[in-house]
Amino acid sequence: MRLGQAACEITSLLTDEETMVALVPLTDSEYIRALEIADKALVGDNPAGVAVRDELQKQAVVFFAAREVGDLESKFFDDVGQAGELGTHDIDHLYDVYLEMIANQSPSLFGLSDDDFEALKKAWSLIEWSELSGPQWYAAQRFINSIQGLLQVASYSGSLSINSSTENNEKAQPATTA
Repeated sequence: MRLGQAACEITSLLTDEETMVALVPLTDSEYIRALEIADKALVGDNPAGVAVRDELQKQAVVFFAAREVGDLESKFFDDVGQAGELGTHDIDHLYDVYLEMIANQSPSLFGLSDDDFEALKKAWSLIEWSELSGPQWYAAQRFINSIQGLLQVASYSGSLSINSSTENNEKAQPATTA
């Protein structure tokens, strides 16, 4: 078995609960091919074109990730077109299961360096949140919801450090009486 396919997530199609599909993490090469498939779409550079490319990317990711249950080397679909013949709900469901599976992986599995993490932090600070489209906003909301606990802890610990420093300063200054 190739690297990246030791684990899988097994799910059924929403429209046919008897049809089981195993989803495996994509290799870098497969993910790049999925992006290339979406990029080759002859659509405009407008919101509709972005939506079409997003759907094509989901279909391609599902194509590359979907495997036969019990034989992770055997692809579930013959080609991307066959994966695209699934209903929108099935594609969205398989893609969501794939994303959740990937979400449970550690960033260290992707070989990100400290410089990569710094670049990610910088990129996040440059995002114009009010300009996100529907799918982008949905993905951003899911991400923010998934780290909500970390955000609250960071906010809480930040306020604690501010409180403790102001408390120390207040204790150090003598009280004035009128």
